[in-house]
Amino acid sequence: MVKHSRWAFCFLLLLGFGLRLYNLTFHSLWLDEAVSVYLASFPLSEVVRQGLTLQEPNPPLYHLSLASWMWVFGSGEAAIRLLSAYLGTLYLPSIYLLGRRLFSSRLSLVATLLAAVNPFLVWYSQEARMYALVATLSVWSVYCFVRALDTPRWPWWIAYVALTVSSLYAHLYAVFVLPAEFVLLVLYARRQRAAAGKGMLCWGASLLCFSPWLWRAWQLSASTPSWRPALGLGAMVVECLEAFTVRQVPMSGMWLSGTLGALATIAAAGLLLPRLRRQPDGRWGWKQTDIGARTFLMLWLLLPLLAAYVLSFRQQIFTVYYLIVIVAPLLLAFAAGIEKAASFHKGAGLIALLILLVTFSYGLQFDWSPEQRKEEWRAAARYVEEHASPGDAVLCHADYVRIPFQYYFQGEEPVFAPFGGPVGGADELADTLGGLADFDTVWLVQSHIEWVDPNRAVEGWLSGSFPVVTEQYPPGVEVKGYAANYRPESVPSPADPVTAVYGDSLRLAAYKLDDGVYRATDDTYHPPSGWIHVTLYWEALARLSEDYVAVVRLTDDAHQVWGGSLERAGSAMHFYPTSGWQPGEIVRDDYDVNLNPQTPDGEYTLGVTLLSVSGEEVSAVCEGGQGLSVPLGRVSIRSS
Repeated sequence: MVKHSRWAFCFLLLLGFGLRLYNLTFHSLWLDEAVSVYLASFPLSEVVRQGLTLQEPNPPLYHLSLASWMWVFGSGEAAIRLLSAYLGTLYLPSIYLLGRRLFSSRLSLVATLLAAVNPFLVWYSQEARMYALVATLSVWSVYCFVRALDTPRWPWWIAYVALTVSSLYAHLYAVFVLPAEFVLLVLYARRQRAAAGKGMLCWGASLLCFSPWLWRAWQLSASTPSWRPALGLGAMVVECLEAFTVRQVPMSGMWLSGTLGALATIAAAGLLLPRLRRQPDGRWGWKQTDIGARTFLMLWLLLPLLAAYVLSFRQQIFTVYYLIVIVAPLLLAFAAGIEKAASFHKGAGLIALLILLVTFSYGLQFDWSPEQRKEEWRAAARYVEEHASPGDAVLCHADYVRIPFQYYFQGEEPVFAPFGGPVGGADELADTLGGLADFDTVWLVQSHIEWVDPNRAVEGWLSGSFPVVTEQYPPGVEVKGYAANYRPESVPSPADPVTAVYGDSLRLAAYKLDDGVYRATDDTYHPPSGWIHVTLYWEALARLSEDYVAVVRLTDDAHQVWGGSLERAGSAMHFYPTSGWQPGEIVRDDYDVNLNPQTPDGEYTLGVTLLSVSGEEVSAVCEGGQGLSVPLGRVSIRSS
């Protein structure tokens, strides 16, 4: 049986590691991950200084570990996330050993299986942050604590202190595990005073080693505003149960309530009910064999949650993923509940196990769902790289978002990030941003501006100063282009010339396309449609008596329309109406053509139509003759 258990554990270890490696770079690094890489790039002494002085509001162990890891493996996406995947895999042996110590070998295998496929643990084992580290260190610390109580030898206590202090310097919330251990030591002192005495000494030593940082964090928290919403204890419990089981799924109402209710019932059975056994006379009876283990699990699960709730009266500190340190007791409670059900009837235990596995599997698929992607800094940087030209500039807002943007951005355009705090008034904006008029296009890349610019004053200043080029919305990020040089002295050389005159006074001089091959669908910038960006260059041949607007359409050879330009209030012909154009003046005019997602693969024509204020189409004379639409060129639509 022991040999079979070992083989089963090895299989679960490989399963867990495989899931943590699967699609490791599916998500772009989001802000906090990029900040981790940024901080880990400093000299080790600086990483320690920032962590201990709370200049960086997290203890320094993870960034020290990441710095050492990057020194060996580099700073690529896969490399830096591999550290968390490895740490998340080490979580599995700890929960296996702890479950076997507290309960049984069979229960420990069930708990390990649940940990291997848990969507919450897999998610944070693929994130370049400290959560996989603190979760793993916390469980190993608890395992050494339990072993030291049962086998009161100093090596186990020394290991407990080392792992506990390490977990504390990985993340602050590891301190919430200590109250559960303290209560257990008090209860244990009645039976084993010597072991409890050693435990109290080591418990106090662990807390003492962390006390300087803990006291500094307590002082700073009094003056630091919280961005977290206030929650009641019941709401915190529900949010934790949902996050730790399905993480984040498109489920609500009765389905979600029913699922969480079933899961809570299994966990409650594991924590509260003794095991059911058939007596020699054939009757069923309860057997109290694990009351101490169940008591400890309840303390470990509930006291950290209660501590976060109580401290939130001073300042709201509850964040569900910070409480990753209590996922282990919940999984052990689930495994205990399955075992309790199986002790009554094997079918009942199998049903309970299937409920958990189906729930976890359902949640796991959304770890790599396009709809739940992290902030897409990779896509934001790629878009600017592909569309920017020499003479452009990038404005990151707020200043800290330059860190994830520049992690991916390989362009040579200068990147500015002038606003690290609340944005000032109009005069300050003009002084700070006025120099952007010297560039051709200003690319505004913004995210996390709720605190520094809640009224979007920077965006408002740019919209009032320059016409809009484009607006792109990869998840969690906004990319907007502004044509600072929308009245160039001449047509730029990369543009393709056009010979087309609308009426007698307006000439389409040139156009510029990004590429010749496009996709009709897109799941990143403007789902579900693909887009074609077109830049037009107009020349006024004479003073125009009225205002016009242009429309760009994509048509097939049968003249069926498969895409049309998006009308924006801030586009060049709205920002600078044609009635104000001077003879001989060149004006840049940009459009995003929205494609029909059902557009078949093939070759299509882009054409420009000019409309009067009344909506009447203006006839044009071009190389192909006279008509209402001027063809720009052929583009290819491909599904892949």
